[in-house]
Amino acid sequence: MSPKEDTSYKSYISTLTHQVITVVLMVIALILMGVAGYMYLEKWPFLDALYMTIITLATVGFKEVHTMNRAGEIFTMCLITSGVGVFTYGAATFSRLLVEGEFRMVFEKRRLAKGMRRLKDHVIVCGFGRLGEKISYDLKEKGEKFVVIEKDPEQILRLSEKGYLYVEADTSDEGALEKAEISNAKALIAVVGSDADNLFLTISARELNPDLHIIARVEDPAATKKLYKAGADRVISPYDVGARVLANAALKPTVSELVELSTQTGPFSLVVEEVVVEEGSVLDGVQIGESRIREKTGATVLALKRGDTSQIIRPQIDTELCGGDTLVVVGSQEDINKLRAVTKA
Repeated sequence: MSPKEDTSYKSYISTLTHQVITVVLMVIALILMGVAGYMYLEKWPFLDALYMTIITLATVGFKEVHTMNRAGEIFTMCLITSGVGVFTYGAATFSRLLVEGEFRMVFEKRRLAKGMRRLKDHVIVCGFGRLGEKISYDLKEKGEKFVVIEKDPEQILRLSEKGYLYVEADTSDEGALEKAEISNAKALIAVVGSDADNLFLTISARELNPDLHIIARVEDPAATKKLYKAGADRVISPYDVGARVLANAALKPTVSELVELSTQTGPFSLVVEEVVVEEGSVLDGVQIGESRIREKTGATVLALKRGDTSQIIRPQIDTELCGGDTLVVVGSQEDINKLRAVTKA
């Protein structure tokens, strides 16, 4: 689908409003011109001039209120011609906009349906408030596939305008999660209105996909344990995270700058990524020191997570890599891409 076809409902409504205002102003201008013309040429009072202008523009064929002179007759013919032209323009404009609106809705539905069919190993973002919008932006910048579940019509317009995939529904509805292809998703981020909503959403998501990685936002610390019990893998408080970042910026500015650099995108930014060592790859069964990952790829291994445990360890040079291990590495995006190629079987 071309960018021209993928226009938003918001843009359509704005154009429609502009065209309506233009036509209305043209009609008002014609009425004022007609009243002024009859009052000047025929010396009629205001009400008679207004009445004559309205019946002339409406082409209803009523009799003239007074006998007109030659100048009045010529003015009336010009007024009728102008009125027919304005009303024809208005009708054509509204018809075109309505047809375009129908086409846009068709294109939007086709875009969504096509995108949904391609969803696999994607992220589901529940809620498109300020936090959900920022999460969606970051996912797009990282090239991740994602779909947003949102019910607010105004936010739906924003989602359409940005070209994001979305499901227009309440997140409390299990049908919305199924429409978002939750069975094929790899992660779900719950950032809806309240802790209670996030709790219910976490329970529903865990039932529909036991292997799903669920991250939930929490506002009240008392709800943290409940979210973990409901099946959330990570529970994050934006206020706590923000407080730590601000404190580190004040107390450890260099460390803070390094962390900030690792979350930015660009040719000179650092990236902290997870890379899985596949069974049968050249790194499978090789010790960290012998692998020479740093020399070959430029990436640095920070931590290692065993495939069959949840333990994260700091690897030593004699730590042997195994298929299924997850490496936490830092480097440029180019470095990370080189390492991914090495870890492939």
